[in-house]
Amino acid sequence: MQPTLNPSGSASKDIVLVDKLSIRMYRYSRGDVVLFRSPASPDTILIKRLLALEGDWVALPDRVDIEKIPQGHCWLEGDNADLSEDSRSKYGAVPLALIQGRVTHVLWPPSRMSSVSSFTPPGRLLMKNSFALKER
Repeated sequence: MQPTLNPSGSASKDIVLVDKLSIRMYRYSRGDVVLFRSPASPDTILIKRLLALEGDWVALPDRVDIEKIPQGHCWLEGDNADLSEDSRSKYGAVPLALIQGRVTHVLWPPSRMSSVSSFTPPGRLLMKNSFALKER
């Protein structure tokens, strides 16, 4: 999730605060950074940005394709498109049930202590489904 987490040149890896209660109550939004189980290897926990929810349409970069997110799924992407293994390059739409929590803050190292911003990269989400899970 570079550069949002573990920016290059950092001497140590970021330790983050994860809100697990919001996920159980279905309180997450497009643009949130989330913790989830890998669809390919369920023992592996990954962190990516939640780009789209069920019913949304996503533009696939470097292709003319667009993809509609199926019911019960979401679209997850890393912030470093060139190096990230995510919905774009590996998993496709990911089941919402694999989301484990929402990353809210960087706690360590102290020099990086801050909240983690929620945003949707411009041009990636073509159309939001207004009936998808209510955003916080």
